[in-house]
Amino acid sequence: MLKKFQNDETLAEAVSDQIESLLQKKPDALICIAGGETPLKTMAELVRRNKKGKIDFSKAYFVGLDEWVGLGRETKGSCRQTLYDYFYDQLDNVQPDHICFFDGKASDLDTECKRIDTFIEERGGIDFILLGVGMNGHIGFNEPGVPVDVNAHVVDLDDVTKKVMSKYFDQDLPLTNGISLGMKQIEQAKEIVVAATGAKKAEIIERTIQSEPTTEIPATLLKNAPNTQFFVDQEAGARV
Repeated sequence: MLKKFQNDETLAEAVSDQIESLLQKKPDALICIAGGETPLKTMAELVRRNKKGKIDFSKAYFVGLDEWVGLGRETKGSCRQTLYDYFYDQLDNVQPDHICFFDGKASDLDTECKRIDTFIEERGGIDFILLGVGMNGHIGFNEPGVPVDVNAHVVDLDDVTKKVMSKYFDQDLPLTNGISLGMKQIEQAKEIVVAATGAKKAEIIERTIQSEPTTEIPATLLKNAPNTQFFVDQEAGARV
C-alpha cells in the first residue's frame, strides 16, 4: 500500500501515530527504527510526544536494524550514534537493557548476529519496523542480490552504497561491510513502514512500486508482506 503525504513532517506524524497506537495496545512491543536521514523527523516527533506524556516507552523494547562493520558510537554517522543521540537518549524512562543494537566493532560477527536473532526471537518477532530505502533499493544493509531466507548477517557493501555513504561521515572511512537484520526477519514484522522523502528518492520509489518483487531491488521484496506500507512525501512520490 502506497500513501502520499504533503511533506516529511506529516509523514513523521503518521508513523508516530502508528507507534503510539501500538504501544497503547502492547506497551512492551519490540520496535525497530532505521538510522540514516529519513527517520530523523519521526524520531523527533516521537521524542516530542514522549516528553508531553503522550507515548510511554518505559516497557517498550528496541532492536537496531544495521551497522557499519568497524564502527561504534564514537563515530559520527554510525547507526548507533544516530539512534542513541537523536532518539534513545532523548526518551524519558526508556530501559537501557531493553535496547539491543549491533556492535559493529565486535570481534566475532557471527556471534553478534546470533545475539540479535535471539533478542528478536525471545520477544516473538518485531512488532513495528520503520525502514528507509537506499538509492539502490537496499533495506538496511540488504543489498541487491540479497539472500531472502536469512536472519541477521554480514553483508558486502554495494558500490552504490559505498558512493553515497560519505554523506553520513565527516571523514573518509574505508568501509566494505555492513551487519544487518535479514529480509526474513524484516518481512515477518507485524507492521512494516518503508519511508522515503525528497526528490532524490523519486526514481527508486518508482522502480520499487512498478517492479515485481526481485532481489535486485530489495525494497520490492517487502511487497510480498501483506503488512507493508510505503510512505512517501510529494517529492519522493512524484513519479508514482
